[in-house]
Amino acid sequence: MENILPIIPAWIMLTLGVLLLAAELLSTTFVMLFFGIAFILVGLVGFFVSWPSGEVQLLLAMVLGGVLTYALRGFFMQSMENQELPLETMQVGDTGIIVENDGHLRVDYKGTTWGFKKDADFKIKAGDEVLIEELKNNVAFIQKLP
Repeated sequence: MENILPIIPAWIMLTLGVLLLAAELLSTTFVMLFFGIAFILVGLVGFFVSWPSGEVQLLLAMVLGGVLTYALRGFFMQSMENQELPLETMQVGDTGIIVENDGHLRVDYKGTTWGFKKDADFKIKAGDEVLIEELKNNVAFIQKLP
């Protein structure tokens, strides 16, 4: 059988693996990660084994990458999806202070000023402390504290 590809040096396989690992940092799909690991493993084995051809090296790297992806990707993605990120700025039930900003009253809440709507008819002025009931579409729904 005639070889189409010459044997690929181990350092090239290692370099391709490292490049795939670096590309994974941009994609975060955990596919290039496993193919990068496969290329690195084939490159490391290349220091100890004499490959018959470059096709065997690439085929082994692709099959190994596919198997690793199939076997481990679900585990990695599951651990990412189950991680609930707390959005501190979106939690309500705390108090904010009414401030004047460019001639308009806004509520200062957790380091950000929000436009606000009030449910009842009550007067507020700058410096009043209010309860934040809901944050929706960049608007704070407030209640005046007694």
